[in-house]
Amino acid sequence: MANAVNRSIIKLPSLTSEHTQFIRPRKLVLDEPPLKLTIVHGRRQFPVCLKLAENENGDRISMRHLAEKITCETGLRPRDQKYYYKDLTWENPDMGPWSPALRDMGIKSGDKIHLVNFQKPYCDWHEISTLGDIEKENAACTKELHMLFYKLHGINEGFVDGNNQTMAFNTLKEKFETLKCTFLEQIQVLNTLNFDHRNAVGQGRRRQLLDQIQRQIDQCTDVSNTIFHKFAQGHYLANVGRIFPRDIRTRPSFNKWAN
Repeated sequence: MANAVNRSIIKLPSLTSEHTQFIRPRKLVLDEPPLKLTIVHGRRQFPVCLKLAENENGDRISMRHLAEKITCETGLRPRDQKYYYKDLTWENPDMGPWSPALRDMGIKSGDKIHLVNFQKPYCDWHEISTLGDIEKENAACTKELHMLFYKLHGINEGFVDGNNQTMAFNTLKEKFETLKCTFLEQIQVLNTLNFDHRNAVGQGRRRQLLDQIQRQIDQCTDVSNTIFHKFAQGHYLANVGRIFPRDIRTRPSFNKWAN
């Protein structure tokens, strides 16, 4: 039985140098080394290291890898990305399998690539324009408010004669009330603005301006109330007299009941 099995085995001739000279060794496809770049985005600079994934053996580092990395770092979508590198400019990079390799474009490790994102106009441009007008108007009112406080400080320091102080206070009170009405109108206009939910910059500007105007209204109200109470107290004292009689006391030496 063993002899029958041995007879069924076919023996192949050994390979000699004549046979192996036509066999070429298979070229191994090595992974592309990582590509380290510096991205310049406005005033910000940050490093980026591009490397292939485990399932991308044999591929090349391309625009797709750069665009995906930039999306993770900045949140910009690939269609909103635009790059500048020396004399090259490309935008909306190809995200498909035929995306060009970065090293074929002459990009090497350590190079700087400038990133620019497209600024699309907001759909609420009318609200933004109105907000800008309110900001300019409020800046002028702020200067006027500072001037009124400067004049009020001068009156309190006595730079106006006593006979003219009443007229000066009345004039300032009217100006503070007029300025307060202007601030209230500005708040009403700001409350009518309807910004897009994505326009966080416009919403922040309006919130900051509303807080500033509200503080200015409080200042005008406090000054007007102070002037009013000052006039009311002076009028009461002029007609009725002092609320409490003056305390007239003699010195202890003249007090006969003093011990």
